[in-house]
Amino acid sequence: MQTWSRRAFVMGAGFAAAAAHASPRGENDQRPSRSGELDTLIDTERKRIAEAMERDDIPGVAVCLIHDGQVRWTEGFGVTDRRSKRPIAPDTIFSIQSTSKNLTATAILLAVQRGLLDLDEPITTYLPRFTVHSRFEARPEHKMTLRLLLSNRAGFTHEAPVGNNFDPEFESFESHVASISQTWLRFPVGERYRYSNLGFDVAGYILQARMNKPFANCLRDLIFEPLGMKDSTVATEEYAQRRNRALGHQSGYAAVPLKTPLIPSGGVYTSARDIAAYCLFHLNRGRVNGSPLLQEPLWNEMHGFPFGGDYSLGVIRKEQRFGDTDVRILNHAGGGFGFGCVFQYCPEAGLAWAALFNRPSAAAYRFGVQLIDEILARRYGAPTPRLQVNDLPAITLPTPWLQKHVGRYIARNSKAEIEIKDGALALRVANEVAPIRFISPDEFVVAGPQGDAVFYRHTPASAHAPAHLECWIGENSLDYNDGPLDERGPDSPTWGPYLGTYRVERWGKPAEVVVIQRRNGYLYLNDTRLIVEHQPGLFFTSDGEAVDFRHDPPSWRNVPLYRT
Repeated sequence: MQTWSRRAFVMGAGFAAAAAHASPRGENDQRPSRSGELDTLIDTERKRIAEAMERDDIPGVAVCLIHDGQVRWTEGFGVTDRRSKRPIAPDTIFSIQSTSKNLTATAILLAVQRGLLDLDEPITTYLPRFTVHSRFEARPEHKMTLRLLLSNRAGFTHEAPVGNNFDPEFESFESHVASISQTWLRFPVGERYRYSNLGFDVAGYILQARMNKPFANCLRDLIFEPLGMKDSTVATEEYAQRRNRALGHQSGYAAVPLKTPLIPSGGVYTSARDIAAYCLFHLNRGRVNGSPLLQEPLWNEMHGFPFGGDYSLGVIRKEQRFGDTDVRILNHAGGGFGFGCVFQYCPEAGLAWAALFNRPSAAAYRFGVQLIDEILARRYGAPTPRLQVNDLPAITLPTPWLQKHVGRYIARNSKAEIEIKDGALALRVANEVAPIRFISPDEFVVAGPQGDAVFYRHTPASAHAPAHLECWIGENSLDYNDGPLDERGPDSPTWGPYLGTYRVERWGKPAEVVVIQRRNGYLYLNDTRLIVEHQPGLFFTSDGEAVDFRHDPPSWRNVPLYRT
């Protein structure tokens, strides 16, 4: 058995910014008066982390816990990399990948506070030459705002042609942003949520232009220095030289690229010690040592969820109930380039947690889950569903209405199927089947993993897009792919040269096999239908992604497809 090197955890560390906002006591608040109970929970979580590291071959982890508005635990486990065996410490820096989006959104709000930016001004006010392609509307960039960019509602795809999660070579941030103008929007501006790196990278580029300094210096001046985050940086040449830097590890790769041009959307390096200071800033609703760094109305705007759903300005919410108390946990995880991050904060409970790790395994994203649930359960009571499916009045719809929903669907990270089972509809995701309960002709609910009702709203097909099921949990939204009632497609003879087997490469190595074939008069990319040929050789899939055969090599989602 491997012995993991770790540093003693810090109890009652500095960061004396525990303000009254961070730890209110309510009628249902039954927090333990002795720290020994918390110590026991920490010891149990420490064992879970060590066991998961050995089981899933995770080289290094750093964590921090804030309880009652005070830093109660920071600790490093394991090593920065398997060669040097340098031990992880609370000041070891990790790439936090997409958790960077939360810091970028905060920086944008701080610039708004200074009068440099406006959340609702068209982005062409700041980038008059910026353009992007759309099959839905002319000049879509004139409808985009910083609010839409930071809410993932501008319609962007996830990857750019230059500088993405697949390129082995480092490209400049400026060339990466310039290439975004070559991309095609998946949906009309503002119509729906779709997670995307590109909106945040454009927003960060706007901040850089308005402050007239590199984005790394913007974050340094706006966030890192005011919060005393001395370990943190976004400057590629700076973190590349750090001796206390963890190295990313990815299954199947001897090494992963060190530098990424995805700077505002995923470029922050920070430590457990520093992210504790950042957690305290958010727990105190923008205040540092009792003084406002970000005015509370702007903090509230960042966390206001103006479009519904679970994604606001660089932050995700998770609504839970413990005992009779509704608890909102704010969070933003990250993962890629051999790293992962869990980051969450609950201002009402004065509670925050972060885990940084240098191998993004599924087990690592569970770090802290039981710990946070146990702390909240001891404080408020056992977890219970907030709203159950059977609490909602159901309606009965005729069979033809039900049949129009039957078919296969695509979500961001999964596929789903709606089928008729015993005269009613059911939603199948992987091996889980959930009965569908209609509450209106265009709305239905299913039971989530904890028993809570999960809402879906049906949007009918249009000339450019198939039917869509928008879910409150944004990553669960579904786009219709195909079904038994589909009419046969045009089956053009000009498609012959596109058929065949291709490969997607990640960092210079084959990563995925893609087969282009005909089915029912349409082209399919593996199991995803290409629903429309917008221009000769330019197709769009059922979930809005561009597949472009007009150049060699062709591309899917702006990532090259190489013939095998």
